[in-house]
Amino acid sequence: MEASSGTAGPAVLLLILALLLTESQGSRSQGTHTLRYDVTACFLEGSEQTRLLVLIYVDDELFLRYNGDRRSAKPWACWIKGHGGDETCTREAENLPKEEERLREMMADMINQKGHDKGPYTLQATLDCELQRNGSTRGFWHLGYEGRNLLTFDQKTLTWTMDVPFTQQKKTFEPRAPKADLVKTFLDETCPARLQRHLASLSNVLPDTGSPVVIVTCRNYPVGRITLTCRAFNLSSRVATLLWLRDGKPVQQDVFGPGTILPSGDGTYQTWVSIRVLPGQEPQFACNLRHSNRTIMQTAVSGESMGWPSASWATRQEAEGPHRTHNDHVVDGGLVTGNANKDSPDASSCATASAISAFPVVVLSVALPRAN
Repeated sequence: MEASSGTAGPAVLLLILALLLTESQGSRSQGTHTLRYDVTACFLEGSEQTRLLVLIYVDDELFLRYNGDRRSAKPWACWIKGHGGDETCTREAENLPKEEERLREMMADMINQKGHDKGPYTLQATLDCELQRNGSTRGFWHLGYEGRNLLTFDQKTLTWTMDVPFTQQKKTFEPRAPKADLVKTFLDETCPARLQRHLASLSNVLPDTGSPVVIVTCRNYPVGRITLTCRAFNLSSRVATLLWLRDGKPVQQDVFGPGTILPSGDGTYQTWVSIRVLPGQEPQFACNLRHSNRTIMQTAVSGESMGWPSASWATRQEAEGPHRTHNDHVVDGGLVTGNANKDSPDASSCATASAISAFPVVVLSVALPRAN
């Protein structure tokens, strides 16, 4: 994937970098914990120096943001702030200058070779390690230019491999690439140790998520079909199962949804699943949530009065920001919206909607291996 250097801005190139990471992230199994550093150096036309930004992710969720110009890091997740976040940020800020300086040197070499070209130019480095359920580790280290992977470290051969056959870039990048022994030490020891430290810290600051909330809504269509949608909010972890039952048995036909547990942006999680049924069949169906050793069942009964989450829960969501709203339109950083899909239900057209909440017995700690 290639970005046009004449038109693409830093934000677009950051997005491209994220897409380049999809392959390595997609193979992760449940119970695996990850720590990832996305380092981007950008030289803009008219600028006297390279701008540098580092985004640090724990379990693929943005955790810290490091500004290379200020040499400072800030906690990104709002529920981490005030719970040891400053100490963690200080420690990470002390760890990053070496990688920062390496990218700045590579950028300077590239600008000298480009001469008077306007730019912008971007360099990316991705440092990524995984901690498996059985205690084993593995890591990834990529170097990129203009949104394309250029060099990837091979942990088996302890060498850098060229992802694209550009001789000139190879001459620029390869001499500046980190030495194999340093990369091996970072991926095998340093990064996993930092990850374990972050997980231990996070286990002590899990937010009080309160009760998980299950909402069932329906939408009528002129063609004679009804779409029932079950949404689960306020989940304390990614470990949850949400499905439709018909007469007590799981249903797979005519069922659709994201197929994953989505972060809500406040330390909790959400998901949804929909099913198409015929008018009058609603009493046969129920939504089933399994989460934190509890099972929550919510029926879809035609004609039932609408019942939303409690006022205190809804008020808290509004106070926390536009992550979720209690009118059944989910706004999750662009991940899920109430009208993003033609099959997504509209609360105003529902014949039935109800909500149920229950306190989980066990809140799973992010510092422990996740259950299947």
